[in-house]
Amino acid sequence: MEKKVGGGWLPLDITGDARYSEERGRIRGLLSPLRAYDGEMLWDFETATLTVQMTTEEALQKARLLLLVTSPTWLRVLFVQVQYSGEELSELSSRLLEHQPTWTGTSGISGCVDYSTNRLVMMVDRNGPEADILIQAINNLDDPRITLELYGSEFGAY
Repeated sequence: MEKKVGGGWLPLDITGDARYSEERGRIRGLLSPLRAYDGEMLWDFETATLTVQMTTEEALQKARLLLLVTSPTWLRVLFVQVQYSGEELSELSSRLLEHQPTWTGTSGISGCVDYSTNRLVMMVDRNGPEADILIQAINNLDDPRITLELYGSEFGAY
């Protein structure tokens, strides 16, 4: 959003995040050669801390070199090694959630990639009519990249 000021347009920064966002974009560009190892960046607005997640120590070292020496950032940055790339988790999510009738025989699973835990979270309503089938299908995958979360009232639907 922009606001007209004295004949020119200035960006309107309601949240105070514009300069941080711009720097995160610059960093994303700098780290693009490491995309295959990218566990996704996490931004904590409260502490103004960017967490850079990579799947190998070598990729983390390259990221450190880029952001601390070659093209330093003024942001507070943490570097964390994770098991899975964001791309791998996103592809897994798409494959399983979009095609759940193929591998479960039914549908009713929702989910998302949780980059902070570096897992695909699959959610099932424990009171849903197909809950047992869905839970068993997810458990049968025996995939360490997946976390199952159950939701719903313990006393049934209202």
